[in-house]
Amino acid sequence: MSARKRIVKKLPEFRLPKEQKELPEEDLKVAKARMLKELEAAEQNKKDWFDKELDKNMKK
Repeated sequence: MSARKRIVKKLPEFRLPKEQKELPEEDLKVAKARMLKELEAAEQNKKDWFDKELDKNMKK
C-alpha cells in the first residue's frame, strides 16, 4: 500500500471590506504627504535662519 498524502488544512483568510484593504495604501499616501510638509517646513526654517544670520552680519 502506498502512503496517504497528508492534507494540510489552512485557516480561511480574514476577509476585510475593500475600504479597509486599501487602508495601508492610504496610510502611505498620508505619511508621504506629512513627510513632504515636514521637509518643506525644515527647508523654510533653514532659509529663514540663513536670512537672519545674513541680516546680523550686515548690521555689524
